[in-house]
Amino acid sequence: MYLNKRGLREIRSVLFKQPTVGRLVTTAWITPIYLGLRQSAAVFRALDEVVCPEYHDQKVERPVFVFANPRSGTTLTHRLLSMDDEIFTTVKLYQTIFPAVTATRTFKRLVELSKSPVGSVLRRAYDFFNGPLESRWQDVHKLSLDQPEEDVCTLLWSLTSPATGLLFPFMEDLPSQTWIDRQPPEERSAFMDCYENTIKRHVFEAGGKRFLNKNVFFSTRVRAVHEKFPDAAFVYLVRNPHDCLPSFLNMFYRAWKAHSPSIRPDGEEIQALKRLGYDYYRYALECRKEIPEDQFIVIRYEDLVANPKKTILGLYQRLGMPVSDAFAARLDQALISQRDYESARTVELDFFGINRREVREELGDVFEEFGYDTPTRSDYAEAAE
Repeated sequence: MYLNKRGLREIRSVLFKQPTVGRLVTTAWITPIYLGLRQSAAVFRALDEVVCPEYHDQKVERPVFVFANPRSGTTLTHRLLSMDDEIFTTVKLYQTIFPAVTATRTFKRLVELSKSPVGSVLRRAYDFFNGPLESRWQDVHKLSLDQPEEDVCTLLWSLTSPATGLLFPFMEDLPSQTWIDRQPPEERSAFMDCYENTIKRHVFEAGGKRFLNKNVFFSTRVRAVHEKFPDAAFVYLVRNPHDCLPSFLNMFYRAWKAHSPSIRPDGEEIQALKRLGYDYYRYALECRKEIPEDQFIVIRYEDLVANPKKTILGLYQRLGMPVSDAFAARLDQALISQRDYESARTVELDFFGINRREVREELGDVFEEFGYDTPTRSDYAEAAE
């Protein structure tokens, strides 16, 4: 598996920067878990080479990548699309932890055994590992081992994810993890070779279905992915920066406060994260101008929330895909429960010492491009993640 050695050096450089007891303790117990899971994933991937080396010949055709700044509707869009399992295949949480054919087959076999008369031990083991995931993050992002999820662990294993910043609150000191597209060509190419290899394994195990992926930190690798998969479609969820940025900042701030309580909501750590959020918006806009229109599809968060079914069906039309009766029925059923769902209200920009005029001035092109050219406060509730 690919490892971003530059990223490893970055982590070493911030490991003892402004240390707190909480962060050192958290790092101490997370590190062996990280290494253990990563090594387990590597073992499964090595087994793939013995058991099913033919996965190397698997073609990845017209993959679909859903991305946005965090808290802009990617979870809702991804999970609605993933219900069309006759067409799409997408990673579940356990598959992003163990991105290998043999791991998926082992998990499926264990699930089958858990349904047998002697499967109570397996069911209890599953509940033991899955329970904390389901309970810990319910108010932020619903997690479950067997639920469609973004490929965050796949990126963490290679140290190419901004999620490392949840532990180390120094985003500007982690450039190789926050910006894949800006890395030297040989490093970017090595990462993309590994990333393509991972997708091939998943598509192979799924019988050649169309790959569907979602990641809120995808903006930093759009160019690299487009170079590797020139027929890919990119679905970009965009939300008014006045509403999106405080949710994005709060996601990291809550994690930082847990291990570094001295961090202030208007401190330099938050300001650096804010600048990264600005850059993510600008970069997506740049990429949109470079990628063919029929391959870069924009969905406004407000349109998704107002009419999810119309939005998803419109996306299918843009992708040139028919809507099966089975998927239409599952979509209707899912949206019955979605109507009554509303996520917790986030904090506002001023909590982080940011005013709306600053955001408007920094992201003027974004406001105008996507129809947010207004200084008034959005009245949309956070009805989707």
